[in-house]
Amino acid sequence: MEDICMIKIGGGSITDPSVPRKALRGEISRLLAEIYDAQKEQGFDVIIGHGSGSFGHVTAHEYSVAEGLINDRSVKGALLTKVVASELNFIVIDEAVKLGMPVFPFFPSSFAFAENRRLSGGFVDHIRVALEKGFIPIVHGDVVIDTKQGVCIASTEEVLRFISERIPPKMIVLATDVDGVYDKDPNSAKGAKLISLVNSSNIGKVVSMAGGAKKIDVTGGMRTKISILYSIVKRTGATGYIANATKPGVINKTLVGRNTSCTIIKP
Repeated sequence: MEDICMIKIGGGSITDPSVPRKALRGEISRLLAEIYDAQKEQGFDVIIGHGSGSFGHVTAHEYSVAEGLINDRSVKGALLTKVVASELNFIVIDEAVKLGMPVFPFFPSSFAFAENRRLSGGFVDHIRVALEKGFIPIVHGDVVIDTKQGVCIASTEEVLRFISERIPPKMIVLATDVDGVYDKDPNSAKGAKLISLVNSSNIGKVVSMAGGAKKIDVTGGMRTKISILYSIVKRTGATGYIANATKPGVINKTLVGRNTSCTIIKP
């Protein structure tokens, strides 16, 4: 268990953002197959995390779950957000089982808690043992207990950050809906250029220019994702990648080292 890859599948890549609680099963199956094929080719261990997309984010936004226990609707909102996030997780698990993947789900609220919206305590020994026994652990963004504000949203990136402090990866991939990080918004600005490498020399500039959440995203958008990814890379020495999950084959190429159109994150 020396070469560990962590991969986060963006919720926007596996759900329909225009329809609450609509999973794209075909995309889920394709991405899982790309990951599984790469694992079998390269022989690394893998931990998969996935976002909530139009499942958890919509409900969490409606009830302001990220703000904690702030009113008489907060407890209900926390519960409903957990339920819909788990609903998508069960769909992902179902598609993985169809592919013959030896997956095992782990719910962040059962192994970690937060303080001021940052996961600060818990354990991952069972995830380590699962890897040793040949399982592929799957985690997802979740509602967790927060010692200061009652509850909070733990993004998938934050969950992977927490795990990485105890199980350091060699590679971490954010599979999103763009080719990587751009100097401008590629969806609205002409001439936007892909930033091929992010490291200590330009991380501050990249984070400052990165966009926040344009869709309903209670976890902060691209700026937060880059910041967390870089913190993992800097602490562990892993190589990070931001690559396009919506283009067939790209995630597989990234995992096996053959993707030339992505953003690479180094210390």
